[in-house]
Amino acid sequence: MKLKILLSTVVITLSASGAWAAGAGTTGASFLKVGVGARPLAMGSAGSAVETDANAVNWNPGLLGNIKERSVSASYNMLFIDESQGFVGYAAPIEGGSAWGVGVNYLTVADIEKRLGDTDNPDSRFSNNNTAVSFSYARSEIRPGLSLGASFKYIQQKLDTHSDKAMAMDLGAAYKVNSDWTAGFAVQNLGSKIGPDKLPLTFKGGAAVKLLDGKLLAAADLDWLANDERMYLDLGGEYALGKYVAFRAGYQLGRSQDKLGGLTGFAAGLGAKYEKYSFDYAYVPFGDLGSTHRMTVGYRF
Repeated sequence: MKLKILLSTVVITLSASGAWAAGAGTTGASFLKVGVGARPLAMGSAGSAVETDANAVNWNPGLLGNIKERSVSASYNMLFIDESQGFVGYAAPIEGGSAWGVGVNYLTVADIEKRLGDTDNPDSRFSNNNTAVSFSYARSEIRPGLSLGASFKYIQQKLDTHSDKAMAMDLGAAYKVNSDWTAGFAVQNLGSKIGPDKLPLTFKGGAAVKLLDGKLLAAADLDWLANDERMYLDLGGEYALGKYVAFRAGYQLGRSQDKLGGLTGFAAGLGAKYEKYSFDYAYVPFGDLGSTHRMTVGYRF
């Protein structure tokens, strides 16, 4: 009985910890709300309309329709104590104006202590492992400038010996108004429950514009987390200093609901490119919980 009580407490705690990076969690598989890719995260998570690479699998599968070359992307997020998250993605164009992609998103909490009684030393240790595998397809020029895409997800979360699974879908659209303006919309995590809990259904839409002869990129998104009853406004910008370096900053309005204090909602970072390689870094603080560091490496070919 004591073990069951302890495990129940850990489940509640981990559900909250998985949502630390995305507001109060009232859903299962909260790790799906932890964004991936240092570039959009440094821009305040305004990523629904920003042309990208394999990270489109996570943000908006409709953006895949605009990619012109194959790309690989790998991200690692240094989160909180014994908690880490990462993403590996691949995307490639297909002849005829289509593209496909695959991605693996994971979050792990390691070294959780298990005790059968009130003792100083744990009887054993276990971990909490969360994984989502996505397969994406997009079609460009459905109508002039319009691309549509979809991702199919297999989601699994494990806590010690307990495991839950779910299936979900992301739907996305990207509309290129002209060479400077792009609009995007995505519905994320539309699917079954995971265990007794609903998935974090999210509606995300916004626009991005290139300014100053393409040196400055400004983006804005509106996020509605339907099952969490939360709404955020994401604002971000990127300034390219020559061909090789870019500086980024962003802010998420609405983070005051999380009551974490400090610089919660703010983000900043930089990116570097050399030939077909790229490296991106994002600094995302969460007030009383501490700061997180996100890193992404990419290759186009």
